[in-house]
Amino acid sequence: MTDFITSQSSEMDELNIVATELKAAEDQLQSLCASHGSTFVAVERRSAALTSTLKSLLRQLDSALPQVDESMQSLDIDSNKTEHSLSTLTEKHRLRRRTLLQHSSLLELLELPSLMDACVRGHLYEEGLSIASFANTLEQRHLTDADVKNSIVDNVVKEVRRREEDLRRDLLNRLRSDVTMPQCLEIVTALRRLNGVELDRQSRAGASSNFVSEDLEKLHETMEWKLQVSFLEARDAWLEADASMSSNAALLYSNKAKGSGGGSGALKSVAEKILDGIDLYRTRCFEIASQYLAIFRSSPSFSSKNVESSNRAYMLLSMWTTRRIDTFIQDHLSNRCLPQISDTATLRDALESATFFATSMGRLGADFSPVLQSIFQKRLIAIVTSHWVDGLQVLENTLKVCRDSGVASPLYSHRDVSMLKEDAREGDAENILDHHARVAPQPPRSLLISPPLARLVNAFLVGLNELRRCLLACAFPELRRFSREEFISKAKQILVENERAVLTPGFLSAKGRDGGKLRSLAVELKDKFESCAKPFLEGSLEFALGSFENIAPNAFGSSQVSKEEKAVEENEAETISKDATLDSNDSGTVSVDETKIPIESHDPVVDAVVDAVSPTKDHGDVKPTVENPYSPEQHDLERAVDMNK
Repeated sequence: MTDFITSQSSEMDELNIVATELKAAEDQLQSLCASHGSTFVAVERRSAALTSTLKSLLRQLDSALPQVDESMQSLDIDSNKTEHSLSTLTEKHRLRRRTLLQHSSLLELLELPSLMDACVRGHLYEEGLSIASFANTLEQRHLTDADVKNSIVDNVVKEVRRREEDLRRDLLNRLRSDVTMPQCLEIVTALRRLNGVELDRQSRAGASSNFVSEDLEKLHETMEWKLQVSFLEARDAWLEADASMSSNAALLYSNKAKGSGGGSGALKSVAEKILDGIDLYRTRCFEIASQYLAIFRSSPSFSSKNVESSNRAYMLLSMWTTRRIDTFIQDHLSNRCLPQISDTATLRDALESATFFATSMGRLGADFSPVLQSIFQKRLIAIVTSHWVDGLQVLENTLKVCRDSGVASPLYSHRDVSMLKEDAREGDAENILDHHARVAPQPPRSLLISPPLARLVNAFLVGLNELRRCLLACAFPELRRFSREEFISKAKQILVENERAVLTPGFLSAKGRDGGKLRSLAVELKDKFESCAKPFLEGSLEFALGSFENIAPNAFGSSQVSKEEKAVEENEAETISKDATLDSNDSGTVSVDETKIPIESHDPVVDAVVDAVSPTKDHGDVKPTVENPYSPEQHDLERAVDMNK
């Protein structure tokens, strides 16, 4: 019982203790709440605001439910269109994000065409070829799949391909300039690498279409053949530019020489320019041929492909060489150089230079020296016959002016031919016919009393002296024909027409006291031309050509001249001298044995006649004799004969 009471009391004590502690805790809580009352007030206010905000949100969501239903219906309707589907939009968004992450790489890719263009303009061929190869790599990686389209890479590759063509044109343009052998080899190597890039692209493109290796080899051979043709065409342009510049310079000097009166210095400059042009053409042709053979000729090998490639290279070089020679002959020589040559000395130098060029081309199997003489023959004949034509014009003008003015004194000389020494002509005929004594013939002394015929003979001899400097055997037939048909026949026709004109009825009454003299002189000029001048002209031509067997025995007179013939000549000279005393103021001297043919007169009428018929004041200042082509120029004729053979 006691234990029971004790336990109850202890339980009551515990309850009291707990109640006390509970009360103390409540007091503490109340004190805490009292101390933090503002916090509870703020929380209450915020909870009230949150409650009102949530209610407003719920009202907005309720109002948005119709819009959500409408959007869902729209998505259900467009679900069949892939480009507007959510998956498609998601994929595009992902692609754009990846593109943004690769922004710097894409900028470098887009700069490839501009970089290629800069390499072309800066002649950075190695870098340009590297970019071209990288374009092939891009095409292989990103454009081989037909299902995947990459427009950016496709556009970049196309732009690089266009720059490749610019690079090829730039390389070929460099070949059109003066480049050395190492530079030329570098350019051709770059072109071959460019062909390799193209060949690689063609091989990949043909891999899907059963492109066999044989077709690839044919394509490579075609590219190599095209490269050789392009090389020769570019070097041709360089050669033509230099040749045209040289010929234009020669033409400019020629025009200056004609404008300044044809001085010796100007003519020498023209000759130098012409010879320099021929030499430049020769050196350029050999340089191009040497470069071509060094680059495109295959190394010696027993391979059939190398042999075939070498044969093609040689065939193309042969075609190019033939065309170059034809252009040199037809355009450079015939149209540019030869028309500017006005003397046979320059013509001879040009022929020697062209012959050296032709024989040098023999090392390439293209010796064209046999065709040169026919080209130079035309110009030689034109130069020689121009003096003959001038002589005929002077003769015709002299006779016409004297006939129209009625003055006879310019047609005869007061010189007494009977006092002239004939010893120089004593053995001319025998010496000419003797092949071991080739003495130059002297003009007939009897021509001294006929100045028009003396000038005509002088003009003929000037042409022969020009011929002596460049003696071409192939020109002999044409010179003989021109001398016979155009010169001698024309001179005879002029004299006959003059005789007919002075024998016209009424001529004596119209011309006064010199009318009879003009008639007698017309007959004498015609007879003397037939008997003296014509044989001498024919014999001089044959002597100049070296055809001594064709010289007539009486061409240069004979030592067996009869006394009767000499007396007749003396009587004629005396008669002319007596007739000349009618005009005591007239005097003139015509010499074909001296270096000049002076025409002196104190009569103003005679001076006017001489000035009218003379093309230049110093007409006739030439060597009036046919110089011996064998001494000291014997080698000229021998060379001409050898070349003709």
